[in-house]
Amino acid sequence: MIFSTIKLRWKILLVLIVISVILLFHSRYTGISPVHRITGRKLMNNDPCSSLEEQIDYYQRLLKSNEEKHKAGVERMRLHNGETRRQLEVQRQLVNDLERRNRQLIEKLAHLEAGGPIRKDEEPRLAAKISPDIVRTLNIRQESEFSVIPFISFTRDKLYQLEPGMTKRPEEPPVGDKHTEHQQVVDLAVKLLNEHNEGEPVTSMKLVEGYSRTDKTVGSQYDLYFETETKNIFKHVQLFRPFAPIQTVQTETYDKRNEWINLIVPLAGRVEKFKVFMDYFAEICIRRDKRVYLTIVYFGDEGKQEIKDCLEKVAAENHYTQYKFIERTDSFSRGMGLLAGAEAWENGNVLMFFCDVDIYFDLGYLDRCRLNTAPGKKVYYPIVFSLYNPDVVYHNLPEIPHWRDLMVLKKDSGFWRDFGFGMTCMYRSDFIFMKGFDTSIQGWGGEDVKLYRKMVQSNLEVIRAPDRGIFHLWHEKFCDPHLSTEQYNMCLGSKALSEASHSQLGMLAFKDLKEENDRLNAQKSKDTLI
Repeated sequence: MIFSTIKLRWKILLVLIVISVILLFHSRYTGISPVHRITGRKLMNNDPCSSLEEQIDYYQRLLKSNEEKHKAGVERMRLHNGETRRQLEVQRQLVNDLERRNRQLIEKLAHLEAGGPIRKDEEPRLAAKISPDIVRTLNIRQESEFSVIPFISFTRDKLYQLEPGMTKRPEEPPVGDKHTEHQQVVDLAVKLLNEHNEGEPVTSMKLVEGYSRTDKTVGSQYDLYFETETKNIFKHVQLFRPFAPIQTVQTETYDKRNEWINLIVPLAGRVEKFKVFMDYFAEICIRRDKRVYLTIVYFGDEGKQEIKDCLEKVAAENHYTQYKFIERTDSFSRGMGLLAGAEAWENGNVLMFFCDVDIYFDLGYLDRCRLNTAPGKKVYYPIVFSLYNPDVVYHNLPEIPHWRDLMVLKKDSGFWRDFGFGMTCMYRSDFIFMKGFDTSIQGWGGEDVKLYRKMVQSNLEVIRAPDRGIFHLWHEKFCDPHLSTEQYNMCLGSKALSEASHSQLGMLAFKDLKEENDRLNAQKSKDTLI
C-alpha cells in the first residue's frame, strides 16, 4: 500500500516536471512569462489551497487556448498571403504583356528602318491567360463600402447603370461606344457557346442577364448568362478586357433546377401591406417559381392574428406548405428578425433572401438571386429601384394607378436606391460565418450597413448592381426624434429622397408662383377675347 502511494506521487511529480518544461520553452518562444497569462484567482494569489488537480487542469486549458490562438493567427496569415499572391499575379501578367508589346514595337521599328513593308499584327491577343480567381480579386477585401466597383447590368438591348450621364435615365439602350462594346461582348459570348455546341444554336435572344464593371487599373470584366434548352439550366460566359482585345476567362453551366430560396420577412403590424405582399408572393413564388420557402418573423401581438389568417388563407388556396411563422414578444428589430429566421432553418445550407413587406419583386429577380450567389464565393446586393410618392408623381391624373402599374423605371417615378443594403441574397453558411447582424443596434437602420461592410472586407465577392425587377414601394416614413443623430439624419435623408424627384419637389415648393402664372395667363386670354 505504501509502495503504491509513493509510486503515484512520483507519477504526479513527473507530470508536473513535463508541464513545467513545456511552459518554459513556450515562454522563451513567445517572450511572455506564463505567470503573466494566469487568470485563475487561486493561482494569481499563490493560494496554497489550490489542489494539484486544479493546477493541472488550469495548465491544460492554458495550453489549449494558446494552441487555438496560434491556429487562428496562421489561418489569417494564410488568407493574407493567398490574396497577396493573387494580386502579384495580376501585376505580373500586366508587366509581361507590356514587355511583350515593347519587344514587338522594337521589332517593328527595326523592320521599318531596314526598309521593310508595313505589316499587321499577327497575334493581337495577349499571351497571358486571365484566371477566374484573379478576376475575383477586383471586388474582395476592399477597404470600405465606397471602394466596391458596382456592376452595370444589361440585357440584349438595355443598360441599367448608376451613372446614366446626361440622360439621367435609369434604363436606356446602349449608344455610341457603349453600343459597340455591348455588341462585341455579346457576339463573342455567343460564338464561344456555339463552338462546341451540338444542340440548338445559341443566339443573343437567349441572353438572360449580363454584368460588366471596369477597374481603371486593370480592365473590364463581363459576366453573361444564357438560357439553354432545359428550363432553369443556364450557360455562364466570363470575359475580360485588360484594356486590350477581350479574353475568355471561363464558361460554366449553372443548374438551378433544385435551388430553393428561403425568403425571410421581419414584421410588426402593417396588415394591409402584408396582404398586398402575399398577393404577388402567391403569383410569383407559389404558382410560377415553386422553389421559395417563406419565413415570417412577427413581433408583438397587435395585428398578429390577422397576419396569420392571411398567410393561412393564401397557403390553403394554393396548397402551399413551405412556410414558417415565428412569433416574438420583444420590440421590433429588423436585424433580430432576420437572424431568427436564419437560425430557424434546420435543413442544412440554403440560399436566403432578406426582404421587407414593402418590397415588390418579379420572377426574373429570383433567377438573378440564384445566379449571383455561391456558398463561400459570392453574395448578391441588388440596388433596388425606389418609387416616389404616387400622390406627387400622379397628382395631375384623376386617380392614382393601381399599385401594379407603378412599377416603371422612369426618372420621375423613382430612383436607384444605391444607399440601401437591406435587400440581399446570400447563403446561410456565409451569413453565419460573418456573424450576421449587429443585434445591439436599436431603432432605424444601421445593422444592414455594418453587415455589408463586413462582406466587402471579406474574401466573398460582392455582386452590387441595379436590378430592374425589384422595387421599394413608397410608404410614409416616420423618423423617431429619439434616435441618435447619425440614425436620425440617415432617416431624414431617406425620407427626403423618397418623396419625389428634384423637379417635382421644386414644383411643389414654387406652387404659389405656378398658380400666379396660371392666373396671369388666364387673364391675358380673357382680355384677348374681349
